Amino acid sequence: MLSFSHFASAINGYFAIAYGAKMTGMAGAAIAFPEDTLTGAVNPAGMSQVEGLDIGARFLYLPRDAEFDCRGIGDCDELVRDDSQRDYWIVPNFGWNKRLNDKSTLGVTVYGNGGINTAYRKRLFTETAERVLGAPSITTDGHLGVDFAQLIIATTYTYEMSPNNYIGVSPLFGIQKFSAQGLDFFQGVSSDAGSLTNRGDEVSYGLGIKLGWFYKSNDTYQFGAYYAPKMQMTKMKKYSGLLANNGEFDIPSNYGVGLAINFSKQLSIAFDVTRINYKDIEALSNPVPTASELNPMIGFSADRLLGAKNSVGFGWKSITAYSLGVRYIFDDKITLRAGANVGEEQIPRRSGLLNPITPAMPAKHLTAGFSYKNSEHSEWSLAVMHVFRNELTAENTAFLGTDVKFGIAETTLDISYSYSY
Repeated sequence: MLSFSHFASAINGYFAIAYGAKMTGMAGAAIAFPEDTLTGAVNPAGMSQVEGLDIGARFLYLPRDAEFDCRGIGDCDELVRDDSQRDYWIVPNFGWNKRLNDKSTLGVTVYGNGGINTAYRKRLFTETAERVLGAPSITTDGHLGVDFAQLIIATTYTYEMSPNNYIGVSPLFGIQKFSAQGLDFFQGVSSDAGSLTNRGDEVSYGLGIKLGWFYKSNDTYQFGAYYAPKMQMTKMKKYSGLLANNGEFDIPSNYGVGLAINFSKQLSIAFDVTRINYKDIEALSNPVPTASELNPMIGFSADRLLGAKNSVGFGWKSITAYSLGVRYIFDDKITLRAGANVGEEQIPRRSGLLNPITPAMPAKHLTAGFSYKNSEHSEWSLAVMHVFRNELTAENTAFLGTDVKFGIAETTLDISYSYSY
């Protein structure tokens, strides 16, 4: 699964906004509105409300591009630009849950995160520097980008503490795969140039936990909340000269709250607020290089070299995202859904320099979907999501004074099959 999908996804940062077609149709508003066993990816306590098997896949179209405008700087007289390759992706998902007795359930959810993947056919940093400095030959081809995939297996237990008041706990097992290529330009500012780029795939593992709460006060109001502390992963030694603290790349802490209102048996609205603490992760949140650091006459201090404890990073910030979803049960076979998700951008304009290789900044998502119940126990669901193109331009960057611009858009189709006991 890890090598199959590479886990590009509809994202807030690199966290997916939703898992499975039902949740996607609601734009991820599921903390207080569980509909299938993919809810274990969000709020463990929501698994108390569902039972059965869910399996599905997301099909993505994810165009990305980047450009370095060095015209008028040194000897540069043209724009350096490229489109990232491999725009199409497939991401599978799976969930299962079984009631143990009147008060408890046990299940498993398998899901992935990603979206910072790029594969340019130009080494944009190298070519830009060569054009500015008037190199006798220009590197106009090559490969530049990163490949990142994250798989989480959540085994979830729920317990009813009092009538309609549930808690859930999910021990988490995480696997990450990472590779980088074409970053040769930065060898001189790495703490370990031999572990900076072009080392192939590196895999890391880790254990974590997610806690959840769900409460249904009556037939109208539902409440939910979850919290997941930072998940520590083994270090990516092959990239100890790129990622801060000798290859450290943990999973950030995150939490959220949700409210759902059932206006009638047919019409429900759900609203979530989530927080993702990318500041937890030094490789992501440490500041990008400054102009003085990239000045050969001044340079980097030892602790700011790529891979060091206080290494150069990507300058990401923690973000808050908001999801609103509407469900309407049309009849005993057809259910309709629609939603919107709006998240903060985790890449500030001042941090644009290195992020053309990690342009995970979709911020506005619109979704729609439906389910068709073809028998008493089985149901098919479909959802589409459109992410409006988002661009970031960082002017007069520390990289030779160039203007750096990159953009990303996304369209997805989710298909899921559900079997209820």
